[in-house]
Amino acid sequence: MVVAVSRIVAAIDGKALVRALTALFPLSVLALVSGKTEWLMVSLVTMSASIAVDRSDLAPLGVVAQGIAIGAGFVVLMASLAYPPLFVGVTTLLAMGSMLVTARGSALRWLGSFTFIPVLYLACESAEGVRRSALIHQGFETLPFIWTAFLPVLLISSIDHYRERRPEVSHLTHFAKWFKRSDIADRVPYIEPMIAVALAVGVAAAFVEWRHIEHGQWMIWSAASVVTGSAASARLKFRDRIAGTIVGVPAGIFAGLLVPHDAFSRDLIVLAALLTLVCIRPYVVAFGTRCGCAAMAFVVAGQSWTFASERLINVAVGSTIGLLFALAVHGVARRVKCPQRKHTG
Repeated sequence: MVVAVSRIVAAIDGKALVRALTALFPLSVLALVSGKTEWLMVSLVTMSASIAVDRSDLAPLGVVAQGIAIGAGFVVLMASLAYPPLFVGVTTLLAMGSMLVTARGSALRWLGSFTFIPVLYLACESAEGVRRSALIHQGFETLPFIWTAFLPVLLISSIDHYRERRPEVSHLTHFAKWFKRSDIADRVPYIEPMIAVALAVGVAAAFVEWRHIEHGQWMIWSAASVVTGSAASARLKFRDRIAGTIVGVPAGIFAGLLVPHDAFSRDLIVLAALLTLVCIRPYVVAFGTRCGCAAMAFVVAGQSWTFASERLINVAVGSTIGLLFALAVHGVARRVKCPQRKHTG
């Protein structure tokens, strides 16, 4: 355990940690002052926007566009939860859209992923215990929280963007940019992974609805996450997610038995889980820590350790679905391409 903790500390990105804490600070204050758990829940939106700014080079106008997309996608997905086949279809389309954006450049994969993730997770979490007839109403009630969660990132992005303006460029032209850089168009093949992610997410979402799986968003996102664009990277992502889950969940359950079981501890654990998205490298360490935090949160909330272990099962099943479809689609694509090359040769 000591060795594991020391490795986690060594993997922390201090600069990213400070930026993330700065963005999350206003929501943390609102959560403490108001006592509303919605502010902690929508912190995922703040982190997603921050990741899109840092890794997809979104300009402030791009942050606004992402905010509108997440808000609209959230409401639509909330409404679809009343009808399982519609939920499967909408989730599949959202996953395809998250992959389609890479047609403009590989760096936009971060933007696609971190638009899909908050839509999926917030919709599934907000719908828990809500009647079918009240899902749309619940969606619109949560929408102001979601859009407010973008404001800290929008402010930080605007300040940074203003400082980067060249003297010969007008303020209007500078702030009319969607991205900080104009050379993001390193286009990559996207048809194959888009088909793979559609099949993987569609099957995972259908399985979640069919078996009424709790916290099915873990399984659905795991299926999407493993589809990375190539067979080799899909295998690596699968290995990292399985390893992170196997180590992180039991460690989190054990750690959860040692910490105080109160709301404050749970809030700190949720905050720590969000911070792993941006400030821990490599991915396997970040994901393992995130799984551990999720398991700890369940235990601290007073739920049985069996509920915490659901994350291990959901991630493993979802990742397996994603890997199988990634490899299958890649294999079919190779068979289609090979005869064409022989014919042209």
